[in-house]
Amino acid sequence: MKKILTILVALLMVVTLFGCNNNNNNGGNNNNVKPDEKKLKIAYVVSGLGDKSFADSGEAGMKKLRDEGYDQKTFEIGEDTATFKDKINDMIDQGYNLIFGSSSYFDQFKELAAEYKDVKFVEFDDSRSPDELTDNMAVIFYAQSEGSYLVGLMAAGMSKTGQVAVNVGKINPVINDFVTGYVNGVLDYNAAHGTNVKVVTAACDSWGDPATMKQLCLDQHRNLNADVFYQVAGGSGDGLFEACAETNTWAIGVDSDQHQEYVDSANPAKANVILTSMLKQVGNTLYGFVKRYEKGEDIWKKTTTFGLVEDGVGYVDNDFFKQNVPEALRNEMAKAFDDAKAGKLKVKSYFDFASDKEYEAYLESAR
Repeated sequence: MKKILTILVALLMVVTLFGCNNNNNNGGNNNNVKPDEKKLKIAYVVSGLGDKSFADSGEAGMKKLRDEGYDQKTFEIGEDTATFKDKINDMIDQGYNLIFGSSSYFDQFKELAAEYKDVKFVEFDDSRSPDELTDNMAVIFYAQSEGSYLVGLMAAGMSKTGQVAVNVGKINPVINDFVTGYVNGVLDYNAAHGTNVKVVTAACDSWGDPATMKQLCLDQHRNLNADVFYQVAGGSGDGLFEACAETNTWAIGVDSDQHQEYVDSANPAKANVILTSMLKQVGNTLYGFVKRYEKGEDIWKKTTTFGLVEDGVGYVDNDFFKQNVPEALRNEMAKAFDDAKAGKLKVKSYFDFASDKEYEAYLESAR
Protein backbone atom coordinates (compact mmCIF):
# COMPACT_ATOMS: atom_id res chain seq x y z
CA MET A 1 0.00 0.00 0.00
CA LYS A 2 2.80 2.39 0.91
CA LYS A 3 4.51 1.61 -2.39
CA ILE A 4 1.29 2.36 -4.30
CA LEU A 5 0.91 5.69 -2.51
CA THR A 6 4.47 6.62 -3.39
CA ILE A 7 3.83 5.92 -7.08
CA LEU A 8 0.60 7.94 -7.06
CA VAL A 9 2.34 10.94 -5.45
CA ALA A 10 5.11 10.74 -8.06
CA LEU A 11 2.59 10.65 -10.88
CA LEU A 12 0.71 13.62 -9.41
CA MET A 13 3.94 15.63 -9.28
CA VAL A 14 4.69 14.88 -12.93
CA VAL A 15 1.19 15.92 -14.03
CA THR A 16 1.39 19.13 -11.96
CA LEU A 17 4.83 19.97 -13.34
CA PHE A 18 3.69 19.36 -16.91
CA GLY A 19 0.64 21.54 -16.40
CA CYS A 20 2.75 24.41 -15.02
CA ASN A 21 5.19 24.24 -17.91
CA ASN A 22 2.33 24.18 -20.40
CA ASN A 23 0.81 27.28 -18.84
CA ASN A 24 4.12 29.13 -18.81
CA ASN A 25 4.76 28.46 -22.48
CA ASN A 26 1.34 28.97 -23.99
CA GLY A 27 -0.97 30.68 -21.51
CA GLY A 28 -2.35 34.20 -21.48
CA ASN A 29 -1.73 36.66 -24.33
CA ASN A 30 2.00 36.18 -24.77
CA ASN A 31 2.13 37.26 -28.43
CA ASN A 32 5.93 37.51 -28.39
CA VAL A 33 6.48 33.79 -27.90
CA LYS A 34 8.63 32.28 -30.64
CA PRO A 35 6.67 30.25 -33.20
CA ASP A 36 7.31 26.60 -33.91
CA GLU A 37 9.25 26.88 -37.19
CA LYS A 38 8.00 23.49 -38.36
CA LYS A 39 4.41 24.71 -38.08
CA LEU A 40 4.92 28.21 -39.48
CA LYS A 41 3.02 28.59 -42.76
CA ILE A 42 3.29 31.98 -44.44
CA ALA A 43 0.76 33.44 -46.88
CA TYR A 44 1.35 36.56 -48.98
CA VAL A 45 -1.88 38.07 -50.30
CA VAL A 46 -1.83 40.27 -53.42
CA SER A 47 -4.28 41.25 -56.13
CA GLY A 48 -1.77 40.02 -58.69
CA LEU A 49 1.94 39.80 -59.47
CA GLY A 50 3.78 41.22 -62.47
CA ASP A 51 3.52 44.94 -61.67
CA LYS A 52 7.34 45.32 -61.59
CA SER A 53 6.70 47.43 -58.52
CA PHE A 54 4.95 47.05 -55.15
CA ALA A 55 3.59 43.50 -55.32
CA ASP A 56 6.70 42.14 -57.02
CA SER A 57 8.92 43.80 -54.42
CA GLY A 58 7.07 41.94 -51.66
CA GLU A 59 7.27 38.71 -53.65
CA ALA A 60 11.08 39.06 -53.73
CA GLY A 61 11.04 38.78 -49.94
CA MET A 62 8.73 35.78 -50.11
CA LYS A 63 11.04 34.06 -52.59
CA LYS A 64 13.92 34.59 -50.21
CA LEU A 65 11.93 32.84 -47.49
CA ARG A 66 11.04 29.95 -49.82
CA ASP A 67 14.69 29.61 -50.82
CA GLU A 68 15.54 29.21 -47.13
CA GLY A 69 13.05 26.37 -46.80
CA TYR A 70 10.05 28.18 -45.32
CA ASP A 71 6.56 26.93 -46.11
CA GLN A 72 5.35 30.00 -48.00
CA LYS A 73 2.78 30.54 -50.72
CA THR A 74 1.67 33.66 -52.58
CA PHE A 75 -2.04 34.03 -53.30
CA GLU A 76 -3.18 36.26 -56.18
CA ILE A 77 -6.82 37.02 -55.37
CA GLY A 78 -7.80 39.80 -57.77
CA GLU A 79 -9.49 43.11 -56.93
CA ASP A 80 -13.05 42.02 -56.11
CA THR A 81 -13.39 43.07 -52.46
CA ALA A 82 -16.53 40.95 -52.04
CA THR A 83 -14.39 37.81 -52.34
CA PHE A 84 -11.50 38.82 -50.09
CA LYS A 85 -12.74 37.38 -46.81
CA ASP A 86 -13.66 33.98 -48.23
CA LYS A 87 -10.33 33.67 -50.03
CA ILE A 88 -8.33 34.56 -46.92
CA ASN A 89 -10.49 32.18 -44.90
CA ASP A 90 -9.54 29.44 -47.34
CA MET A 91 -5.87 30.14 -46.58
CA ILE A 92 -6.53 29.69 -42.87
CA ASP A 93 -8.36 26.43 -43.59
CA GLN A 94 -5.23 25.28 -45.42
CA GLY A 95 -3.19 25.89 -42.26
CA TYR A 96 -1.57 29.26 -43.05
CA ASN A 97 -0.96 30.99 -39.73
CA LEU A 98 1.13 34.05 -40.64
CA ILE A 99 -0.63 36.12 -43.28
CA PHE A 100 0.79 39.25 -44.95
CA GLY A 101 -1.31 41.68 -46.96
CA SER A 102 -1.44 45.36 -47.83
CA SER A 103 -3.93 47.92 -46.51
CA SER A 104 -6.44 46.65 -49.08
CA TYR A 105 -7.17 43.71 -46.77
CA PHE A 106 -7.30 45.42 -43.37
CA ASP A 107 -11.06 45.03 -42.82
CA GLN A 108 -10.92 41.32 -43.62
CA PHE A 109 -7.80 40.83 -41.49
CA LYS A 110 -9.39 42.49 -38.48
CA GLU A 111 -12.57 40.49 -38.75
CA LEU A 112 -10.74 37.18 -39.14
CA ALA A 113 -8.18 38.02 -36.45
CA ALA A 114 -10.98 38.27 -33.90
CA GLU A 115 -12.18 34.81 -34.92
CA TYR A 116 -8.81 33.03 -35.31
CA LYS A 117 -6.69 33.96 -32.31
CA ASP A 118 -3.90 31.54 -33.24
CA VAL A 119 -3.37 33.12 -36.68
CA LYS A 120 -1.15 36.20 -37.05
CA PHE A 121 -2.08 38.95 -39.51
CA VAL A 122 0.43 41.54 -40.75
CA GLU A 123 -0.90 44.53 -42.67
CA PHE A 124 1.84 46.44 -44.47
CA ASP A 125 1.90 49.85 -46.12
CA ASP A 126 -0.42 51.49 -43.60
CA SER A 127 -0.48 53.13 -40.18
CA ARG A 128 -2.83 52.13 -37.34
CA SER A 129 -3.23 53.01 -33.69
CA PRO A 130 -3.09 50.12 -31.18
CA ASP A 131 -6.81 50.41 -30.42
CA GLU A 132 -7.55 49.52 -34.05
CA LEU A 133 -5.68 46.22 -33.74
CA THR A 134 -6.26 42.89 -32.05
CA ASP A 135 -3.48 41.13 -30.14
CA ASN A 136 -2.63 38.97 -33.15
CA MET A 137 -2.30 41.85 -35.63
CA ALA A 138 0.70 43.98 -36.59
CA VAL A 139 1.22 46.83 -39.05
CA ILE A 140 4.25 47.85 -41.12
CA PHE A 141 4.32 51.50 -42.16
CA TYR A 142 6.69 52.94 -44.76
CA ALA A 143 7.57 56.62 -44.61
CA GLN A 144 6.99 56.93 -48.36
CA SER A 145 6.74 60.70 -48.07
CA GLU A 146 10.47 60.79 -47.23
CA GLY A 147 11.54 58.88 -50.34
CA SER A 148 9.05 60.81 -52.48
CA TYR A 149 10.49 64.09 -51.21
CA LEU A 150 13.88 63.18 -52.68
CA VAL A 151 12.52 62.35 -56.13
CA GLY A 152 10.37 65.50 -55.95
CA LEU A 153 13.56 67.53 -55.57
CA MET A 154 14.97 65.75 -58.59
CA ALA A 155 11.83 66.22 -60.69
CA ALA A 156 11.84 69.97 -60.08
CA GLY A 157 15.51 70.17 -60.94
CA MET A 158 15.14 68.13 -64.13
CA SER A 159 12.07 69.92 -65.52
CA LYS A 160 12.66 72.20 -68.51
CA THR A 161 9.05 73.38 -68.70
CA GLY A 162 8.33 74.12 -65.04
CA GLN A 163 5.55 71.52 -64.89
CA VAL A 164 5.87 68.05 -63.32
CA ALA A 165 3.29 65.37 -62.51
CA VAL A 166 2.55 62.65 -59.99
CA ASN A 167 -0.05 60.15 -61.18
CA VAL A 168 -1.50 57.39 -59.02
CA GLY A 169 -3.60 54.27 -59.39
CA LYS A 170 -6.18 54.82 -56.67
CA ILE A 171 -6.50 57.43 -53.96
CA ASN A 172 -6.07 56.38 -50.33
CA PRO A 173 -4.13 57.74 -47.32
CA VAL A 174 -0.91 55.89 -48.15
CA ILE A 175 -0.96 57.09 -51.77
CA ASN A 176 -1.67 60.61 -50.54
CA ASP A 177 1.49 60.33 -48.46
CA PHE A 178 3.53 59.67 -51.61
CA VAL A 179 1.98 62.73 -53.23
CA THR A 180 2.57 64.91 -50.17
CA GLY A 181 6.28 64.10 -50.04
CA TYR A 182 6.72 64.67 -53.78
CA VAL A 183 4.98 68.07 -53.62
CA ASN A 184 7.07 68.98 -50.56
CA GLY A 185 10.25 68.21 -52.51
CA VAL A 186 9.17 70.36 -55.46
CA LEU A 187 8.20 73.28 -53.23
CA ASP A 188 11.46 73.12 -51.28
CA TYR A 189 13.41 73.06 -54.54
CA ASN A 190 11.50 76.17 -55.64
CA ALA A 191 12.28 77.90 -52.35
CA ALA A 192 15.99 77.08 -52.61
CA HIS A 193 16.41 78.02 -56.29
CA GLY A 194 13.86 80.78 -56.86
CA THR A 195 11.98 78.66 -59.40
CA ASN A 196 8.23 78.14 -59.78
CA VAL A 197 7.84 74.51 -60.81
CA LYS A 198 4.20 73.39 -60.65
CA VAL A 199 2.78 69.95 -59.81
CA VAL A 200 -0.25 68.34 -61.42
CA THR A 201 -1.78 65.27 -59.76
CA ALA A 202 -4.24 62.72 -61.14
CA ALA A 203 -5.53 59.17 -60.65
CA CYS A 204 -6.55 56.53 -63.21
CA ASP A 205 -8.66 54.67 -60.60
CA SER A 206 -6.98 51.30 -61.14
CA TRP A 207 -3.78 49.44 -60.32
CA GLY A 208 -3.99 47.57 -63.61
CA ASP A 209 -5.06 49.96 -66.38
CA PRO A 210 -1.95 51.13 -68.27
CA ALA A 211 -4.02 52.35 -71.24
CA THR A 212 -5.90 54.91 -69.15
CA MET A 213 -2.70 55.97 -67.41
CA LYS A 214 -0.95 56.45 -70.73
CA GLN A 215 -3.71 58.68 -72.06
CA LEU A 216 -3.78 60.67 -68.83
CA CYS A 217 -0.03 61.38 -69.14
CA LEU A 218 -0.27 62.24 -72.84
CA ASP A 219 -3.00 64.76 -72.02
CA GLN A 220 -0.90 66.30 -69.23
CA HIS A 221 2.03 66.65 -71.61
CA ARG A 222 -0.09 68.08 -74.40
CA ASN A 223 -2.23 70.43 -72.31
CA LEU A 224 0.12 71.41 -69.48
CA ASN A 225 3.53 70.69 -70.98
CA ALA A 226 4.45 68.35 -68.12
CA ASP A 227 7.87 66.82 -68.73
CA VAL A 228 8.69 64.76 -65.60
CA PHE A 229 6.21 62.09 -64.42
CA TYR A 230 6.20 60.16 -61.13
CA GLN A 231 4.07 57.00 -61.13
CA VAL A 232 2.54 55.52 -57.98
CA ALA A 233 0.14 53.23 -59.76
CA GLY A 234 1.22 49.59 -59.66
CA GLY A 235 0.65 47.88 -63.01
CA SER A 236 -0.96 51.01 -64.44
CA GLY A 237 2.45 52.66 -64.26
CA ASP A 238 3.51 50.84 -67.42
CA GLY A 239 1.29 53.24 -69.33
CA LEU A 240 3.14 56.21 -67.84
CA PHE A 241 6.44 54.80 -69.08
CA GLU A 242 4.95 54.28 -72.54
CA ALA A 243 3.75 57.88 -72.63
CA CYS A 244 7.18 59.18 -71.59
CA ALA A 245 8.88 57.08 -74.26
CA GLU A 246 6.55 58.53 -76.91
CA THR A 247 6.89 62.15 -75.76
CA ASN A 248 10.62 62.07 -74.93
CA THR A 249 9.95 63.05 -71.30
CA TRP A 250 11.33 61.69 -68.03
CA ALA A 251 9.72 59.16 -65.70
CA ILE A 252 10.25 58.20 -62.06
CA GLY A 253 9.47 54.66 -60.97
CA VAL A 254 8.33 53.41 -57.59
CA ASP A 255 8.89 50.66 -55.01
CA SER A 256 11.63 48.78 -56.88
CA ASP A 257 14.37 49.60 -59.42
CA GLN A 258 12.04 49.90 -62.39
CA HIS A 259 14.81 50.97 -64.75
CA GLN A 260 16.49 47.62 -64.18
CA GLU A 261 13.16 45.79 -64.31
CA TYR A 262 12.60 47.07 -67.83
CA VAL A 263 16.19 46.53 -68.94
CA ASP A 264 15.57 42.86 -68.17
CA SER A 265 12.10 42.80 -69.76
CA ALA A 266 10.64 42.34 -73.24
CA ASN A 267 10.41 46.16 -73.51
CA PRO A 268 13.92 47.39 -72.66
CA ALA A 269 13.37 50.72 -74.46
CA LYS A 270 11.12 51.86 -71.60
CA ALA A 271 14.10 51.70 -69.25
CA ASN A 272 15.61 54.68 -71.06
CA VAL A 273 13.03 57.12 -69.67
CA ILE A 274 13.23 56.04 -65.99
CA LEU A 275 15.70 58.37 -64.29
CA THR A 276 15.35 56.71 -60.88
CA SER A 277 12.78 54.98 -58.70
CA MET A 278 11.60 55.77 -55.20
CA LEU A 279 12.44 52.59 -53.36
CA LYS A 280 10.11 51.02 -50.86
CA GLN A 281 11.92 47.98 -49.52
CA VAL A 282 8.80 45.83 -49.16
CA GLY A 283 10.50 42.47 -49.69
CA ASN A 284 13.30 43.19 -47.23
CA THR A 285 10.94 44.37 -44.51
CA LEU A 286 8.55 41.42 -44.86
CA TYR A 287 11.46 39.00 -44.76
CA GLY A 288 12.87 40.81 -41.75
CA PHE A 289 9.49 40.76 -40.01
CA VAL A 290 9.41 36.96 -40.13
CA LYS A 291 12.85 36.88 -38.53
CA ARG A 292 11.74 39.30 -35.81
CA TYR A 293 8.68 37.14 -35.15
CA GLU A 294 10.86 34.07 -34.75
CA LYS A 295 13.02 35.92 -32.24
CA GLY A 296 9.94 36.74 -30.18
CA GLU A 297 10.30 40.51 -30.52
CA ASP A 298 7.58 42.92 -29.40
CA ILE A 299 5.87 43.54 -32.76
CA TRP A 300 2.17 42.81 -32.19
CA LYS A 301 -0.71 45.25 -31.69
CA LYS A 302 1.41 48.12 -32.94
CA THR A 303 2.69 49.89 -36.05
CA THR A 304 6.39 49.60 -36.92
CA THR A 305 7.75 52.38 -39.13
CA PHE A 306 10.42 51.99 -41.81
CA GLY A 307 11.73 55.27 -43.25
CA LEU A 308 15.06 56.65 -44.40
CA VAL A 309 16.63 55.99 -41.00
CA GLU A 310 15.61 52.32 -41.08
CA ASP A 311 16.52 51.93 -44.80
CA GLY A 312 12.86 51.24 -45.52
CA VAL A 313 12.72 53.83 -48.32
CA GLY A 314 15.21 55.58 -50.59
CA TYR A 315 15.94 56.04 -54.28
CA VAL A 316 17.92 54.25 -56.98
CA ASP A 317 21.42 55.62 -57.51
CA ASN A 318 22.55 53.63 -60.53
CA ASP A 319 24.70 54.38 -63.59
CA PHE A 320 21.74 55.61 -65.65
CA PHE A 321 20.84 58.04 -62.86
CA LYS A 322 24.42 59.32 -62.68
CA GLN A 323 24.65 59.71 -66.46
CA ASN A 324 21.47 61.76 -66.79
CA VAL A 325 21.03 63.73 -63.57
CA PRO A 326 23.52 66.61 -63.12
CA GLU A 327 26.03 66.17 -60.33
CA ALA A 328 24.87 69.29 -58.48
CA LEU A 329 21.32 67.95 -58.35
CA ARG A 330 22.50 64.52 -57.25
CA ASN A 331 24.48 66.16 -54.47
CA GLU A 332 21.41 68.13 -53.41
CA MET A 333 19.40 64.91 -53.18
CA ALA A 334 22.19 63.19 -51.23
CA LYS A 335 22.39 66.08 -48.76
CA ALA A 336 18.63 66.01 -48.22
CA PHE A 337 18.86 62.23 -47.70
CA ASP A 338 21.56 62.67 -45.05
CA ASP A 339 19.77 65.58 -43.38
CA ALA A 340 16.53 63.60 -43.13
CA LYS A 341 18.34 60.61 -41.63
CA ALA A 342 20.06 62.89 -39.14
CA GLY A 343 16.80 64.56 -38.13
CA LYS A 344 17.80 67.93 -39.60
CA LEU A 345 15.10 67.81 -42.27
CA LYS A 346 11.45 67.10 -41.47
CA VAL A 347 9.53 65.95 -44.53
CA LYS A 348 5.83 66.74 -44.60
CA SER A 349 3.48 63.75 -44.44
CA TYR A 350 -0.16 63.35 -45.39
CA PHE A 351 -0.72 62.12 -41.84
CA ASP A 352 0.34 65.55 -40.55
CA PHE A 353 -2.74 67.22 -42.01
CA ALA A 354 -5.73 67.80 -39.76
CA SER A 355 -8.17 67.14 -42.61
CA ASP A 356 -8.41 66.32 -46.29
CA LYS A 357 -9.38 69.93 -46.88
CA GLU A 358 -5.99 70.97 -45.50
CA TYR A 359 -4.28 68.37 -47.70
CA GLU A 360 -6.10 69.62 -50.82
CA ALA A 361 -5.09 73.19 -49.99
CA TYR A 362 -1.46 72.06 -49.86
CA LEU A 363 -1.73 70.45 -53.29
CA GLU A 364 -3.40 73.58 -54.64
CA SER A 365 -0.44 75.66 -53.47
CA ALA A 366 1.77 73.74 -55.92
CA ARG A 367 -0.54 73.81 -58.94
